[in-house]
Amino acid sequence: MIFASDLDQTLIYSARSKGETAIEEMVPVELYEGRHISYMTKPAIEKLKELASFVRFVPVTTRIPEQFNRIFGIRELFEPEYIIVSNGGTILVHGQVDQEWQSFVRDAVKQHCAAHTEIASLFAKISSDHWVKSSDLCDELFYSIKVERDRLPLETLEELRVELAAHGWSYSLQGRKIYLVPEKVSKGAAIQYVKEKLGSSFVYAAGDSLLDESLLLAADFALSPAHGELGRTYDTHPHIQFTEARGARASDELLGTILEHARRS
Repeated sequence: MIFASDLDQTLIYSARSKGETAIEEMVPVELYEGRHISYMTKPAIEKLKELASFVRFVPVTTRIPEQFNRIFGIRELFEPEYIIVSNGGTILVHGQVDQEWQSFVRDAVKQHCAAHTEIASLFAKISSDHWVKSSDLCDELFYSIKVERDRLPLETLEELRVELAAHGWSYSLQGRKIYLVPEKVSKGAAIQYVKEKLGSSFVYAAGDSLLDESLLLAADFALSPAHGELGRTYDTHPHIQFTEARGARASDELLGTILEHARRS
C-alpha cells in the first residue's frame, strides 16, 4: 500500500494557513533563510509515523526539488524512497532524479502542450505590477506566479484559463500563487508510475488543490481538507471525501481516517 500526499496546506502549514491551532502546539518542519516557516501538529506527526511504519509514504508536491529539501521534518524523519516533485514533472528515487520518468514527461509536454515561452507571452498580455509580484519558471516545466490576491482581475484570469486549455495548459490559484502548468505534467500520472514501480495494489491519497485532483482520482481512497481549493470547488465529490476540520487540524483528521482504514485492510 502507498500513502501519497500533498504537503503544503495538507500535511504542513505556515503560520498564516494553520488556522486555530496555536503555533506553540506545532512542530517546525521547514527551515528557510534561518527561520522556521512550516509546521505540523504533533498528532499528525505521530499518526504519519504509525502509517509510514506499514504503508509506503510518498510525498507529492508542486515544489521543485530544492524547495522540498528545505522540509527537514519530512525528508529526515521519514526518509521517503520516492518523492514526487515539480507537480509530477520530476520523481526522485533515493534523492536522485528518475531519468526514465524525466524523459517521458518532457517528451509528452513537447508533443502535446504549447511551449512555455508561448504561455509566458499570453500571461504577459494581462500581467500588471499592480497584482503580480514575481514569476518563476520551475524545473523548465511550469510557472509559479506570486500575486496580490485581493487585486486579481478575476474575469480576465477566467478568460486566460479558457485560452490556456486550448494550448494544453491549466491554471490554479493557491493562496497567494498562481500556477500555470502543462496538462501532461500531473501528480496523478506520476503516482501511477510510482505505483507500478513499487508493485503496489492500493493507494491512499490526500491533497487540497485542483493540482491535486489527478492524484486523488488515481487513488483508491482519497481525502481532501475542507479549507482547500478542491473544497471550495466541490460541495460533494463522488470519489473524494472532505474533512470536517479546517486548517492544520484537517491533517489530524485525514491521517486518522486513513490510518483507521489501513489498519483494517
